[in-house]
Amino acid sequence: MKLLGIESSCERVSVAVLIDDQVHQRWVEGGATPSDQIIPAVLELLAEHGLSLSSLDAIALGVGPGAFTSLRLGCSVAQGFALAANLGIVPMCSLDLIAAAQTAARVLVATDARMGETYFATYERGDAGYVVVNEPACLPPEAVTLPAHGEWGGVGSAFGSYPEKLLPNEARLTVLNAAAAPEAGTLVRLAAQSLAHTPAMDAALVGPRYVRDKVAQTVAERLAQGGKA
Repeated sequence: MKLLGIESSCERVSVAVLIDDQVHQRWVEGGATPSDQIIPAVLELLAEHGLSLSSLDAIALGVGPGAFTSLRLGCSVAQGFALAANLGIVPMCSLDLIAAAQTAARVLVATDARMGETYFATYERGDAGYVVVNEPACLPPEAVTLPAHGEWGGVGSAFGSYPEKLLPNEARLTVLNAAAAPEAGTLVRLAAQSLAHTPAMDAALVGPRYVRDKVAQTVAERLAQGGKA
């Protein structure tokens, strides 16, 4: 199987290819990385490994939740490549990607959603990998709670952004990695597993997974939090 993966939900954008069981990943440096950086990175990565778009089986896309502009960018690039080569897209939740790279029995993934909020989800490890306990949601960090049972490991940027608000006194939680972020290498591996039982989607039907509807603050809200107009 040959897959291309694009993950643009956070500050560090990454692209990867899966060739049978081998994964090759590249970082695309920058925050809201413009398409004129992602597109050459993808084309160079494909060329390095003797691949063309038409030789791929599908394109895997990290659909968020995450940064609004970056998600739209990654989706647009993936759709453009997919439509050009008549490929389907495998959309994957970006929080799932962070969880899949962990080893703890139970994991709370929490990323900084900006605007004083977090994206979070909880997972338990099963025989075939992590199973979602609580679906991705968006809440202020002080409103996030753990499931009622068990010990949990915490990963994701929200633990670095809101250390005094995100479960600071929860005895059942151990923060494992506040720098954990979704990566395209994990994305293509999970997408390959998904394709074993679920076909890729029509590229025109794929869109970002925003989780929350409101993606920007008003001037008054920014000023109230000490920001600038």
